[in-house]
Amino acid sequence: MKKTIKPVLVAVLAAGAILHTPIQTSAKSSSELQSEINELTEKQQETNSKQSELQSQIDSAESKQADNQAEQDNLRAELDNLNNKIDKNENALDDKETEIDETNQKIEKISGEIVDTEKDIDKREDKLSDRLVSLQQNGGDVQYLQVLMGSKNFGDMINRLNAVTTIMDSDKELLNGYLEAKQKLETQKQEREDEKQNLQDQKDKLVSIKKDLKSQAAEQEDLKQQLEDEYAELEDQILSAEEQEELVRNQAEALRVAKEDAQSQKSDLEAEKKAAAEAKAAAQKAAESTESSSSSKASTSKSATESSSANTSAVKSAQAGIFSWPASGSKSSGFGPRWGTFHYGVDIANAIGTPVHAAASGRVSYSGEMNGYGNVIIVEHSINGRAYGTLYGHLSKREVSVGESVSRGQEIAKMGNSGVSTGSHLHFEIHVDGSWNGAKSNAVDPMKFF
Repeated sequence: MKKTIKPVLVAVLAAGAILHTPIQTSAKSSSELQSEINELTEKQQETNSKQSELQSQIDSAESKQADNQAEQDNLRAELDNLNNKIDKNENALDDKETEIDETNQKIEKISGEIVDTEKDIDKREDKLSDRLVSLQQNGGDVQYLQVLMGSKNFGDMINRLNAVTTIMDSDKELLNGYLEAKQKLETQKQEREDEKQNLQDQKDKLVSIKKDLKSQAAEQEDLKQQLEDEYAELEDQILSAEEQEELVRNQAEALRVAKEDAQSQKSDLEAEKKAAAEAKAAAQKAAESTESSSSSKASTSKSATESSSANTSAVKSAQAGIFSWPASGSKSSGFGPRWGTFHYGVDIANAIGTPVHAAASGRVSYSGEMNGYGNVIIVEHSINGRAYGTLYGHLSKREVSVGESVSRGQEIAKMGNSGVSTGSHLHFEIHVDGSWNGAKSNAVDPMKFF
């Protein structure tokens, strides 16, 4: 009898041990784990699609940058050409100013000569005036005839004729000199005016060309600035897309690991269920061949009931308070509209260096700097078949790296004032059914989950 009872007791104890062994899946059933695997697979597909979309954005922005750079290169060549023309124009203007200065000096010299000519003309006018008065008083040509007729002899007449001719030639020379001097004066004055006007016209033309070249250069500079601004904007887009692409890549890795964990948990659960079923069947079979089979079955049933009750309790516990408060301190700002914008998380204020804890178990998908947020950590979570992401911003120190697994309540950082911040605090966000993205399209009020 003792030999029969011993193996029965061993089988019953083995079955009880398996039924009471805590399953490493937080009391999740096989169907729940399969649902979580399906959810993670779906998220992986979404993440792959996001990666492709972000890469397309990066490729498009880089292509636009290349076109922009080509335009800038062409514009620089045009600007260099314009600047060369402006330099030549400046040199031409300098030469023209020098020529104008030299001409002015010539004009000053000519002005002195004109003054002398005018004095000579005045003298000639005085002589000519006196001669004309004399002629008028003495009868002009009649007086010349009287002089000739009054000759005493032929020789005297010849002498008088020579004298008259000399006087007439002198009058003629005086008149011609006066006319030549007057013509020379008018010619000098006209030449001076023509030369001055010609030089001024050339200078005005050069000034007009300079103005036009300067205007073209200013327009080109404005266009160059626009292209540089556009290039910088594209650079920001590329950097932002690259940051998001890196984040999505890390998220994809976190999802892959989470899926492997869920699949492993499902396999372990199914193996444990199979072993428990086999042990229970063996125990029941062994118990049927002994007189104590009834007692053994009652004990086994009680153990199974206790195990089921414990698992149900664990599931209920896991549903209550999905996330824990991430840092000590006071809530200084909530989720919603704020200062004309939208605040996508809650702010918890405390001193710099205050410990920051993971709000739930998960895997780090980002640990670095981010525009506005300063030092940032993002953790991906898979809880009850749903994907979540938590963000911790404005940190003074990051204590975990990308790909690292963290547990609920584990210290991951120190509170700080990095990024765009008005004081030491933790900015905390929760994103549901998806990871963090630049548009924050799946952000929710964290206060609903504590």
